[in-house]
Amino acid sequence: MASDLPLLSTPRLVLRPLTLADAPALFAYARDPEVSRYTMWDPHRTEADSEAFLREYVFPRYTEGLPEPYGVTLRDDDRVVGTVGCFAVTRDRRTMELAYALARPLWGQGLVVEAARAVLDLVFATFPVERLQCRCKVENAASARVMEKLGLQREGVLRSALHHRGRDWDMAYYAVLRGEWPGAQANLPG
Repeated sequence: MASDLPLLSTPRLVLRPLTLADAPALFAYARDPEVSRYTMWDPHRTEADSEAFLREYVFPRYTEGLPEPYGVTLRDDDRVVGTVGCFAVTRDRRTMELAYALARPLWGQGLVVEAARAVLDLVFATFPVERLQCRCKVENAASARVMEKLGLQREGVLRSALHHRGRDWDMAYYAVLRGEWPGAQANLPG
């Protein structure tokens, strides 16, 4: 599945559309229960799960023209080590939501923040987004730190907002508005 998403480069990363050939690398980190501990998806049990994710979730998002998700690669290695992207929350795409995952050996190095900044720059430059939001289970302190480092403002906690994996979770919501994102006003689409 070809995608029209542009390549994005940062000092340490290259972000690119995923292909079916990325299934083994995706499986290598998506099978880790710690990576999916707070996510909405369960650990991939087989490489076929990773292939199904690509076919059933990723490629349809690309067909819709959404930057969800980009494959995150290190500059010196084209192997996918994570994903970051934004999906539409509202039909008119004025509200989008950021999501990300990264292989556990790379946690704590600021790579998700670096990758997410590049994606948010793209989103504010090419979509009519007014609000970019992100959320996490309140127990996920590392994800909350990512959102804070990106400059998203904590808007509050919705108590028992999500029933998942047999329990109710409180969800912390963060957001940034177009006028708050550096350079976004100058890049207003259309």
